[in-house]
Amino acid sequence: MTDRLPDATRNPRSYRHWTPVSLRFRDIDLLGHVNNVALAGWLEDARVALELPVQPMTAGYSGPIVVLAELRIQYLSETHWGDAIRVGTAVERLGRTSLTLAQAIFRGDECVVAARAVEVLIDPVTRAPMPWPAEFVALFEPHRIG
Repeated sequence: MTDRLPDATRNPRSYRHWTPVSLRFRDIDLLGHVNNVALAGWLEDARVALELPVQPMTAGYSGPIVVLAELRIQYLSETHWGDAIRVGTAVERLGRTSLTLAQAIFRGDECVVAARAVEVLIDPVTRAPMPWPAEFVALFEPHRIG
């Protein structure tokens, strides 16, 4: 696949939600750069950080559940030990039961990874897609691109 994600995905000004990354020694491969599994994990951590205010990770939580349906990652540049890294997350599209997030990993203002994630809200009992409650919509609105 050669289609690049939109330019806005790679622009740090597109993001209002930022998650700092603490690089760990185990994130580095034998070539001296961050491995792809670690990069995907950083994207997941950033998505979870955005959603925690409305979907807390507590034993008693019984509300709707956000699940990942699709993840597309474009690796643009290497990341190395010692780099200052942050992940930007923004809402590209908010549908009735799904959400498309733009994400990017930045070394300073240089985009090293661009990503798009599609998530679906499901009912905790039936596991069927369900509409976004107002509190989820209110959380996502300030993070829309554009």
